[in-house]
Amino acid sequence: MKLAPLNAVQNAHEDSVWTAAWVPATEYSAAQLLTGSLDETVRLWNPEGPEKLQTNTGHCLGVVSVAAHPSGRIAASASIDSFIRVFDVATNNTIATLEAPPSEVWQLQFNPQGTTLAAAGGGSASVKLWDTAEWRLIATLEVPRPEGLKPSEKSNSKKFALSVAWSPDGRQISCGSMDGTISVFDVTRSKFLHHLEGHCMPVRSLVYSSAPLDSRVLFSASDDGHIHVYDAERKSLITSMSGHSSWVLSVDVSPDGAAIATGSSDKTVRLWDLKMRAATQILTSHTDQVWAVAFGPPLRTDVRSCLLASVSDDKSISFYKYS
Repeated sequence: MKLAPLNAVQNAHEDSVWTAAWVPATEYSAAQLLTGSLDETVRLWNPEGPEKLQTNTGHCLGVVSVAAHPSGRIAASASIDSFIRVFDVATNNTIATLEAPPSEVWQLQFNPQGTTLAAAGGGSASVKLWDTAEWRLIATLEVPRPEGLKPSEKSNSKKFALSVAWSPDGRQISCGSMDGTISVFDVTRSKFLHHLEGHCMPVRSLVYSSAPLDSRVLFSASDDGHIHVYDAERKSLITSMSGHSSWVLSVDVSPDGAAIATGSSDKTVRLWDLKMRAATQILTSHTDQVWAVAFGPPLRTDVRSCLLASVSDDKSISFYKYS
């Protein structure tokens, strides 16, 4: 497996690019990339070229997360302005505006079935769930406070919710917090199940394995410089991998489930072979910290390959071919 660098878009935004997500292909268009930036805009890109297709405004502060619905027709963006904007990908028309004050959304993710949007809620120390048919709030999953603290000491600061991921069957949600813990919830019962421990610093990114036999496997990226691999159901740490010289800001898993990619404040993107449990490639296309890495769907021309995108504080987007 390897990553072959393709094209980069310099100055893709006017400011730091903090988030990226692939929009699945539809009958009308191939897969496209959404990016969100501190410049308050969301931009849509055709990776062929690459070419900017549109610029979406509508937030009045930086965009911290973008997520695409599995249908490829709608997407959502979250900003420090505490609003979530749901929009039509093709027309950029606003479908819904969801309010989550104040500064309460750090990461968005649609469930694989497309029926629910989850938002990791910052200082509220919770994950909020919206139904995508009517865009109403249907549940708030509270991250439990550490035990043994007096009520006066139970501040939210340590349980600040940063990241969220759905299990492939949509039955569980994992949420990463500022204190390094990961909380696992049963979605159907809106019930907290257990914590996954091992990180000692913020967990900014989570993703479940895409391999059919590994649907319980959860990957986490943390400021402590480690990538952890958990069995999210059995509460066990399978392995820990390290190599970045600074915070690991993002992790994503390849469509074949054989590799993960990470982005770090050490300015590099790394490709990790999960059988070897080691980084097999270090890419240095960025000149500042890499906030997000995202694998695209398998290519139509070659189902064993896909694209990877990375975005950075250097305002650029880099594309790579994974094969």
